[in-house]
Parts: sequence; C-alpha cells; structure tokens
Amino acid sequence: MTSEHEVSGIDVMIVDWHGNLRGKTLPAESKNKILANQSRLPVSTQIQDIWSNDNDDVTQLALTVGDPDGVCVVEPRTFSTQPWAPKTAQILSSMYTLDGRAHFADSREILRRVLNQLTQLGLTPVVAVEMEFYLLDVDAYAKGIAKPPSQLLAGNDPNGTMQLYDFRASDRMQSVLSRILDYAKVQNVPVETKLAEFGPGQYEINLLHRSDALQAADEAVLFKRCVDCAARDAGLAATFMAKPYTEYSGSGMHVHVSVLNENGENIFNEPSDTPISLLHATAGLLSTMQSMQLVFAPNANSYKRMQPESFSPMYVNWGYDHRGVAVRLPAISGSAARLEHRVSGADANPYLALTAILGGVLQGLNAKQQPGMPPLLPNEVVTPETPVLTHDWISAIDAWAGSDVVGDIFGQQFQQLYAAIKRLEAKKMNAQVSNIDLQTYLTRL
Repeated sequence: MTSEHEVSGIDVMIVDWHGNLRGKTLPAESKNKILANQSRLPVSTQIQDIWSNDNDDVTQLALTVGDPDGVCVVEPRTFSTQPWAPKTAQILSSMYTLDGRAHFADSREILRRVLNQLTQLGLTPVVAVEMEFYLLDVDAYAKGIAKPPSQLLAGNDPNGTMQLYDFRASDRMQSVLSRILDYAKVQNVPVETKLAEFGPGQYEINLLHRSDALQAADEAVLFKRCVDCAARDAGLAATFMAKPYTEYSGSGMHVHVSVLNENGENIFNEPSDTPISLLHATAGLLSTMQSMQLVFAPNANSYKRMQPESFSPMYVNWGYDHRGVAVRLPAISGSAARLEHRVSGADANPYLALTAILGGVLQGLNAKQQPGMPPLLPNEVVTPETPVLTHDWISAIDAWAGSDVVGDIFGQQFQQLYAAIKRLEAKKMNAQVSNIDLQTYLTRL
C-alpha cells in the first residue's frame, strides 16, 4: 500500500451535477497550496451536461463570460491515497467563487445549506446509503452492450441466472467484491453489508450510517469510484446506470434517515404508540416527492427503472415494513427508528438526492402534518386516488421547474439552470431512433 509520503500527485476533485468526479492532478509538492484552497477549476466543469458539453448558449457561464475559474475549497478529511493508482492521492472539494462565496451550482454546498437549516433547529440527520450496481463483462464499455461477467453465465444461458441472496453469485465474484471492499477501506469509506441482488451481476453494498450527511454523500461518490476502479482492475466493467438490462431489475440508491436532537436522542423514537415526528417527516417527503422526482430520476434511462410489479416505487405512498412503497418505515421505536426513502436510482447525484430528502423531512417537521393517506398494508392494492410518480422525463422536468419548494430548497438559480440542462438532454435523447424502434416499425409500417 502506498503511504502518504510516497505520493507524487494529488487529484483535486469536484462533483458535477451527475454525481461524477471531475478535476485535475497536481504534484505532491502542491499539497499545502491545495489545503490552503488555492487550486482552481473552471466553473463550467460543474454545469456540463451528461456528454460533457458546457452549453454556454444556455448557461452563459463558460466562454460567454471568459470561462472563469472557481476556487476548490477542499474537504481535508477526504484526503487519501488511491489503491488503483500507485503514488497518487485524492481530495474532494467544493466550488467557490473567487470572492469566497459557495457557488450556486455546487451540489455539495447545496446539501450543506439544508444541513445548516436543520442545525439551526438543533437537529442532526443520521444517514445511511445503500448502493446497487451491476458488474459487467469487460467488453461492455467498448461495445455499449450490457452483458454479465462470464463467471456468472450458466451453461448456454447467455444472460446468466437470477441470483438474489445466492452466495454462489457472490463466491464467483469474490475476487472483485473483495477488491472493492479493500479499495473502500483505503479510501476510509465504511462498508457494512454486501449481498447479491436480483439481476445477474447485480450487487448491493451498504455504507455505514453517518451523523454527518455531507460525509455520507462524499463516501457514496467515493465508493462509486472504488467500484469502477476495482472492476477495471479485475478485468471487468461496472455501472450504476438505473436500468442497464431490459429484462432485469434496475439499480436503486436507498437512503435511511433518522434525526437526532441536541441531546443526541433520536426524535423518531417516541414513547407513544404513534410515531408523531416520524409521520411528520414522512408527510413532508410525500408532499415534495413529485416536484423533487427529477433529482431522484435525473436521466432518460431512470424512467425505465420505474416499472409495475417491481421494487422501484411508482406511487407517492408509504408503509411500515413494506418494500413496495416510496417511503418505508422499517422501525418506529428504539434507537433504530427511521425511514427509508426508496425512490432514487443508483444514477442519482447523492448530494442532490439527500438535499431533496432532507429538505422534505425539514418541511414535514416544520409543518407538523400527518400523511394524507393511510399506510399501504401487506396484500393491499394501491387505490386510484394515490398520487403517481411520473414515467415521463419531460413531466418531471416541468414539475421541478415550476415548484416553489424546489426553489426554496435548492435555490432558484440552480433550479432553473438544472431544468434547462435537463431539457437539452431530453431533447437530444427523445430525438434518437433506437434499435427497438427499427425492429418494431421498419418492416411493419
């Protein structure tokens, strides 16, 4: 393992709107400069679309204004060596303006703003993130085709087999899964549980709960890099795409939340039989869910994950220990009393998703209202009156852009520019003629 004293280069990284890491590598001799927040990156690195276009005609934050720099304000606790890149270290940072203000487009600082509002009320959210992902055949990136690793293929079955909780699926991938855990340990990313999920090559790894939600989001993005690099080093590929296979389940990012008061007590653990604060928080999440859906499902592919008869929520609903709802309450008493938000895909930006979730919790705790619907019980059918999460990307963009609560939580400038970038992406994606279009219509029309 490379020690800090052997490091020759340091990656200074920011997180873009898509949850991807961007940045540059500086020589190790620049460490003091980096820690003094004297390194810079163009502001436009923060607001690029999924294809890395800065869309200056829309944002007017790139060449129109001279493509100005922002300041990389680093998070010292994220400094670590990189096990996949000998003699290279890394550190996360936020984007600030040259005059010392947090940049409106920086997703880390957007989350920090909501956390500050909770702090002012004497409240500290405790967050745990569960990440699902697929391991793929090494040719996946080059060919643009999702295919399970050969180790999981059974006989002549080209698609592998279903593998939920099957230790054989974990055993056959043990070398890469162990590598992921080793890389995470070096990066100080705390891993709690790993398991095989539904699809061939699909796994879930849960991160330890944190009383610093910003740290939880940092660890989520660092973990995704661990998975990507470990898969590459094991001769495989990996993806956090929401729905890489038509026939298999999508990948989600489930978030568990509890809230502590100033005495360190879980406010969701209440002596009465009715979890009052927990229901208030749930009501806030339900009331803001439709307007916030764009950050839970930010891409065209995100909406292919939301299918009937799947574990991906389709309705704005809640329940007790029920994995078919959007907000699940797995425990309503004791120190583990918490809610689980199950809407986000694995492709969501963790900072933006946590901002929406904790912003919804804050709204609910302030409003002190009950959920407007009863919990969904086992064997019950969703009623026609239950609000629906949209299956249409454009509708989600419109709901986001027109919401006052989104502007209040995320800031109006971010709200409108994020919507503008997503509209550009949607316009391009919706204009593409897919293989299924050709296979269905070419010879029939």
